[in-house]
Amino acid sequence: MAITHVRPNDGLHLQSIASLFGAASKIVTVTGAGISTNAGIPNGVYSLGHRHLFHFSVLSNPEMRPRFYNGITKMRRDSKHADPTRTHRFTPGLRDAGKLVRHYTQNIDCLEEKVGLSTDLRKGAGNRSRFKKYRGVDCVLLHGSLRDLRCPKCLGTCGRDECDREAETLAGQEPPCPRCIDISDARTVKGLRATSIGALRPDIVLYDEQDPWADMVSAIVRRDVLLRPDVLLIMGTSLRTHGVKRLVKDFAKVIHKRAGKVIFVNLTEPAESWDGVIDYWVDWDCDAWVRDLMDRRPELCSPTDLIDLTGEGEHMKVMASCGYDRRQGSSQDNPIDLTLS
Repeated sequence: MAITHVRPNDGLHLQSIASLFGAASKIVTVTGAGISTNAGIPNGVYSLGHRHLFHFSVLSNPEMRPRFYNGITKMRRDSKHADPTRTHRFTPGLRDAGKLVRHYTQNIDCLEEKVGLSTDLRKGAGNRSRFKKYRGVDCVLLHGSLRDLRCPKCLGTCGRDECDREAETLAGQEPPCPRCIDISDARTVKGLRATSIGALRPDIVLYDEQDPWADMVSAIVRRDVLLRPDVLLIMGTSLRTHGVKRLVKDFAKVIHKRAGKVIFVNLTEPAESWDGVIDYWVDWDCDAWVRDLMDRRPELCSPTDLIDLTGEGEHMKVMASCGYDRRQGSSQDNPIDLTLS
């Protein structure tokens, strides 16, 4: 089935999409670098000027490795001072409305954490049975993050800001792993042979590299597919990496079995190969589309967005006009039953 092309002036289709979000009870979101450009963070591949700097072979190249460490450190500094966009703030609104299954992102800037989404994979998928409502992790960082450094030897992680490590990586150097040092020192105190010390590297997943947390991510994805979501929202990504392609297709398959929809918001047209997977292509800036959706479905707004839209003190009136019950934390609208019989 052909993808429906939706432009900014196509009010009929935009309203249809907004109605989908109002009716849906289980939404999965997938995002890429395009949602962070309005925050002043460019696509990492292009900001470093060379795609090879994001290939795993860079770690074994003594000439390219210092440039990689320097460039990644500069990206991390940019992201630390960047403010989340309207699109970033949209996802917590879905969570607080009880509609978000999970947020998956290819981004490594950690702006999701600034809007209150948890990213610790150790929280797991959560348990959403009838009697247990433990959410688990809100946001799955598919490609890791700029926040920490990781040791490929012991798999321990540590912060960049400790022991002046950021200054070392900015200079293109590889800090030694403190955990490996402690293990080696403990052995020598006992009269045992010292062990080798790992060199810290950015905790991100490079091209053609095996994700060290792949098993944990896969378990969460399997759990979310079993929940049978009814809407998949994809924003700001070209859908070129193999892992994200497979993720989107797995969710789209189960969503279409429920007569649900897959919405793709991006300024770049999806390839023809996505026919039958993507239902709507919204040809618009992500922040602009989110603003339009909030105008049509104010009950999905986070409190900060409602203040932005209506002025402080008016946001609860807007929510009440949409049937929002502040005691229940959700809309009183009768949702469309999308469940298969």
